[in-house]
Amino acid sequence: MLFSVRDIDILRLLYWCQNIRPDDLNSISTETERANLIALGLIKLHEKSNTLTITANGKAFLYVVLEGAVPNLTISYREEIIERRIRLSQIVLTAYFAGVDTFTTTASGMAGRASLFLTAITRGRGRNPWGSSRAGAIAHLGGVYYSTHYVCPGIGRMAVNDELAAFHNHTNFGKGTQRAFIFAGSTYADVIEELKVRNEKKDTKLIRYGEAYCGLTDPIHLLSCDKTGSLQLQIMSVPNYREKLARLMLKDAYQPPPEDVPAWDGLFNGSPFVIGVDMNLRRIDAAIKIAKARGCQPILLAALHGQGDAILLSRYKDTGRAKVYTVTEGVLAKLLDRPPSLYKPPRTQYLTGKGDVIDAPLIQTAGKTGGSHRK
Repeated sequence: MLFSVRDIDILRLLYWCQNIRPDDLNSISTETERANLIALGLIKLHEKSNTLTITANGKAFLYVVLEGAVPNLTISYREEIIERRIRLSQIVLTAYFAGVDTFTTTASGMAGRASLFLTAITRGRGRNPWGSSRAGAIAHLGGVYYSTHYVCPGIGRMAVNDELAAFHNHTNFGKGTQRAFIFAGSTYADVIEELKVRNEKKDTKLIRYGEAYCGLTDPIHLLSCDKTGSLQLQIMSVPNYREKLARLMLKDAYQPPPEDVPAWDGLFNGSPFVIGVDMNLRRIDAAIKIAKARGCQPILLAALHGQGDAILLSRYKDTGRAKVYTVTEGVLAKLLDRPPSLYKPPRTQYLTGKGDVIDAPLIQTAGKTGGSHRK
C-alpha cells in the first residue's frame, strides 16, 4: 500500500489534535480510507468518546515519516481533556481547510506564513510555560498574532492578566508585533451567547468571557468553525486585507477614510464603508457610533454570505444601522490571487522531503525504531 497525501494528513491531524470526531474528517477522506488506516493499526476509534485517535504504532510510523518533526504530547483519556481536544480540533480543521499550516511545533517558527500553533504542544513538558492560560492556539495571519480560544455557552472563566502575560511571552518578537484575539466556536451564535454573560460579582480574578470581551483592549474577532470560518481565515491571512478589499469592492469610487476614524475602511459617495469579514464586532460598533455622531448613518458593511445570515443582518441591517453587502467570489479571487475554495488534500502519493514514496513496509520499520519516542 502506498500512502497518499490524504493518508498522511489524517495521521498528522490525529497526532496534533489527538481526538477528532469521524464526521469532521469527511471533507478530507472517505470512511474506506480511514478504515484502511485502522486495519493497519495506525489509528483507532475511541468508543467512549466516539472519536478517532492515533495509535502508538501510528505515532511511531509518523515519527519516522516526518523525521522526528512532530510534537511530544501527553496522553490522557480524562473526559474533560478529550472534550477540550474535540473543541480544539474544530479550530484546527477550520484553519486546515483555510490552507493555514496547522502542523507547527514551535510558536517562534510561525513567522512568514499563515500558521497555527497548539499550546498543548508545550504544556506537558515539565514546567508549564502557559500557566493558567486558556488559549488553545496561537494563530499567525497576515502578520498579526492571534490568541485563539474556543468559546461556547458555559465554557468557564479566564484570568485576563495571565492570558495577556502568556500571550505576550510567546509572541515577544519585537516592539512592532501586532496582537489580537480570536474567539471561536461551532457557530458565531454560540460564541455571542456566551459573550452576553456579564457583570457577575465574584471574589476571584477569574471572569467570564463576556466580561473579558468588554475589557480587553486588543482587537477580538469571532470565528465560526465551518466553511465560512475557513474563508474568513483565508482573508485574514492577506496582509492589509481591509484596505485591499475596500479598494476592490469600490473600485474607482473608493475614497480613503478620514485619518481620525480607524474604524472605517473607506468612503463611498460620502457613506462610511466598513469591512466586516473579520468579524470584529466591536470595531463595527465603533464605526456605527462615529457615523451616528457625524450624521452619516447607515454605514455600508461588507461581509461574507454566511456571516450576514448568521449574525450581521439581524444585528445591523434589521436595526437600520448598516446596509450589508456580500463580498463576491470575483472580489475574493482578486484578493487571494486564486478562486476562493477550501483546501482539500489530494489522493496523490505522499512524498517525503527526500522525494521518496511511503509504503506499508515502513510501518514495520517504524515499530522497530520508534521505541525511544514517547508514546
